[in-house]
Amino acid sequence: MRIAVVCSDTGIRLPGSKGASLHLAAVSNALAGLGHEVLLLGVAGEGPPPATFRTRLLPPPARSSGVRDELRKLAFQRQLLQQGGDEVRTFAPDIVYERTSLFGGIGARLAADTGAPHVVEINALLAEEATRYRGLRLQRLARLRETQTVREADLRVVVSDELARRVAVLAPAGPTEVVENGVDDSCFASLPGKQEARRMLGLPPDTPTIGFSGSLRPWHGLRSALEALTALPGVVLAVAGSGPLRAELEGVAKSLQVADRIRWLGQLDHDRVPVFLSALDVAIAPYPMLPDFSFSPLKVYEYLAAGLPIVASDVGTLSRLLSDRASCRLVPPSDPAALAWGVADLLANLPSARAAAVPARAEALRDHSWRRRAEQLTQLFSEATAHALAG
Repeated sequence: MRIAVVCSDTGIRLPGSKGASLHLAAVSNALAGLGHEVLLLGVAGEGPPPATFRTRLLPPPARSSGVRDELRKLAFQRQLLQQGGDEVRTFAPDIVYERTSLFGGIGARLAADTGAPHVVEINALLAEEATRYRGLRLQRLARLRETQTVREADLRVVVSDELARRVAVLAPAGPTEVVENGVDDSCFASLPGKQEARRMLGLPPDTPTIGFSGSLRPWHGLRSALEALTALPGVVLAVAGSGPLRAELEGVAKSLQVADRIRWLGQLDHDRVPVFLSALDVAIAPYPMLPDFSFSPLKVYEYLAAGLPIVASDVGTLSRLLSDRASCRLVPPSDPAALAWGVADLLANLPSARAAAVPARAEALRDHSWRRRAEQLTQLFSEATAHALAG
């Protein structure tokens, strides 16, 4: 099958260290690994593109802010279609698989030009997210384009049941299927020992260490972890990630008098994430109370694949994925005291928690790999193609 993967989000670049960039590359690579011919139309990052599938990557536009940034995103849509459209049409895809982006939707045009079914991958309702967290100016236009893209797609692929329900309100007609996020099983097949990993990262060798991997943004709830640290004397928190809240979080840590027990490691290359996770005793996913939690967190699949005990907020996909696991503790969101209790409980019973995490690791590598997700997508693409032919 020939699959044109389209992503016009100027912040999702290939290669890139953001979770969205890793997701885009992993899905494309897994589809190619199943024998499909893949052409990815998107935004260039720093460094050479992946060699396992074809790419047509345009350099991102210059940085700007406010409404200029939004106009820049709109202009880039036209640019990507003009400069990459001919290559996609010559490629003659059987499927156009588009990751939704703010002001996006060029996949629909390419699907119409080539006669291929248009499948959209929805990781979040972006107009609402940008309005809430980034002060979106062109809200009406963004919502209009997102609604049109989602409603007119031949198939919608979403990452969680919660998101599927929200999409059904936005676009009640048409099929929607859930394909959760996954893990790169090749990266996690072999892991260093804890002491070796700590030495590689400069972490204290014998101190109880918990960790968080991900961007430093409001919806990841890291402030709760800093507050929980006040009830965990002698415990170190290691943070692998960067983002706009870094300075604010450092200030909170100082005010709570826990700054000396936090190790800010910054954004790690993805091939270093297994090393980071191997250095930990317990991993955390302290999501705050959100009215519409609909994530499928990459980090948690990686925590499982690393064989780690986990403390996570009892919300959405996490409730289903981590419940009834002796290696995990689910706690109320936005509750630092409960988070501290979960960590302390696992640390007090660490040998048994680590033993219980062994089968969870095997399950993650077996059932939640990107190859498995690509197999699910392949089945959905075949059904969409058959439906289009029948029509």
